[in-house]
Amino acid sequence: MKLYLVRHGKTDWNLSKLIQGKTDVPISDIGIKASKKIAKQLRDVHFDICFSSSLKRALDTAEIIVDGKCEIIPSDLLMERDLGRLEGTLVHNYKIKEFWDLNYKKDANGVETPKELLARTKKFLDYLKKNYSDKTILVVSHSGTIKALHYNIIGYDENTDLTKFYSNHNVIYEYDI
Repeated sequence: MKLYLVRHGKTDWNLSKLIQGKTDVPISDIGIKASKKIAKQLRDVHFDICFSSSLKRALDTAEIIVDGKCEIIPSDLLMERDLGRLEGTLVHNYKIKEFWDLNYKKDANGVETPKELLARTKKFLDYLKKNYSDKTILVVSHSGTIKALHYNIIGYDENTDLTKFYSNHNVIYEYDI
């Protein structure tokens, strides 16, 4: 299986440096333009299927990239990490080292734990392996979700520093599985 991971185009919340998780914020004009550039970079790749987070910013990005050339299947398994009460607040409230520690436990903010996110994305990858093992697949998702997919693909253990990988906007991540 050939897997391409792409983070959704930027939103106004990204540009305002606000934390967004499962809040359904639309893609911005800047995000639309960047998604069109990604589409040009991938124009020669034949995708058998595209999976996208069910959030609008990811679905809109997926539609721009595939431009009707393949089916897009929304999946809640690809939604961004639930950032609880922190959603809509400034990014300086996001404690990266703490929130990406594999021993992180839910606190009063209700942030989804790394282990929960890793389990959710592993379930998605297991589904792909079972049903699409010989296909070329585009996945459009979110920063935290792509991080979890990445570590499920390359492997991790209790000592892995999950902050070492960060998925940027406008970057294509390719994996052979």
